Amino acid sequence: MVNRVLIRLKVVQLLYSYLLSKSEFKVEMPLETSSPDRRYAYVAYAELLLLILEMSGVNVTKRFNRQGIGEAITSARFYNTKFAQTLSLNPDVRALIDTYAARMAGFDPVLAELAAKLRALPAYRTFVKVKAKDATPSDEIDFWVAGLRMMSKQPELIDAMRADEDFTTRGFEMAVKMLIATLHTYSDSRNLLVNCKKDLRRSLDEAYSLYHWLLWLPVEIVRAEEARLEANANKYLPTEEDLHPDRRFVDSQLVDIISRHPQLQGYIADKGINWGEEISLIPRLAEMVISSEPYKAFMSAPGAKTIDEEAELWRTLLKQIIFPSEDLAEALENKSIFWNDDLEVMSSFALKTLRRLAANPEEPLQPEFKDEEDENFGAQLFDLAVANGDEYRALIDEFINTKKWDADRVALMDTVILETALAEAIGFPNIPLTVTANEYVEIANWYSTSRSGAFVNGMLASITEKLRKEGRIAKKFN
Repeated sequence: MVNRVLIRLKVVQLLYSYLLSKSEFKVEMPLETSSPDRRYAYVAYAELLLLILEMSGVNVTKRFNRQGIGEAITSARFYNTKFAQTLSLNPDVRALIDTYAARMAGFDPVLAELAAKLRALPAYRTFVKVKAKDATPSDEIDFWVAGLRMMSKQPELIDAMRADEDFTTRGFEMAVKMLIATLHTYSDSRNLLVNCKKDLRRSLDEAYSLYHWLLWLPVEIVRAEEARLEANANKYLPTEEDLHPDRRFVDSQLVDIISRHPQLQGYIADKGINWGEEISLIPRLAEMVISSEPYKAFMSAPGAKTIDEEAELWRTLLKQIIFPSEDLAEALENKSIFWNDDLEVMSSFALKTLRRLAANPEEPLQPEFKDEEDENFGAQLFDLAVANGDEYRALIDEFINTKKWDADRVALMDTVILETALAEAIGFPNIPLTVTANEYVEIANWYSTSRSGAFVNGMLASITEKLRKEGRIAKKFN
């Protein structure tokens, strides 16, 4: 089962990766230059950006009566989109609107004609199709890049731009290239966000897959030992022990139950679990098992073995010999970049399953998530941390200054852990604050610096107390 301990860790890891890689929508700044082309290029760049926003439904002219917005625009799929709404809140874009609002009215006569040509583009038809399936902001940007390239060649738009006495053809061409670069940069960032959310779910699915791989290890190890016994029996001069080996380990009732479990067999068939690809791993693990003290003690005790004794042996072997082995760690890293971080949690569920199968051979395997709430927890937590990141960082900065921490020396991982913890504390009122604090202090102790746990604990206590006094949360920090 993928529990919330692991989900929190995954969210912190992916949020850290996202914050390292993301870029916001960054508007070009005007340059101090003596070049007429470059000076005009910035003006044209601003006007073209605002033209796209105007056609997307943003009022960039600040007029109450927007006569230039006709049915050709308002009925288009590019009107009033998430992309436009997001950009309209950007402070730099708001500053451009304040500066150029009066000039944008000059484009009213060409809006309807440009909208009709936009709707005739193949890129528009593609956008309409993907929008029906919930298009991402990057889909919208792809459309507008194609649209900008088309519009920049239309005589009616060029004539409208020429109304500026500083117009230069070279400056206009530079502006188009600048704006396409800006849009592509933002598209990369939005794709990154979408991909991070996909990676979050994929990493959780991979963790659940690891649970099955770990459950199957005893089967592979027993088969390897059985192959060794058969090879010994077929030697040219086999000994009596070779011909009549002690088979209590390889004839395990528990391992037979695991190998026949219908859910596990179905998962293996569907996902293709195959330890055989790691040529040396299983023989090496089998050798380690056979030479271990728990195995020797198990085999030296006389009499038939009960299934409970087998379960206890395998739990001991897995905990003490197999899971800590460097051979397994290397194999897991080769199979999935996520698995070494997942091993501690998923191995505990594999061990619990072994004990339950010993008690009841028909015991179902653990589900991936306890319930729908747990299944949605990771994505919701990630979304909250990303959407409210600026607010959470402001709270963190406020208390860093209050406590005289050096903000420039606070590790980024500590900030990410705190942002995720605040997203949970504020966004999930049913989770006790003490639970949230304990979980993120543990993550900080494990993944950041030696002082990080105490830092996260102290900051979270101070910030949540402020939020409680303001009535934003009802929970109290203990």
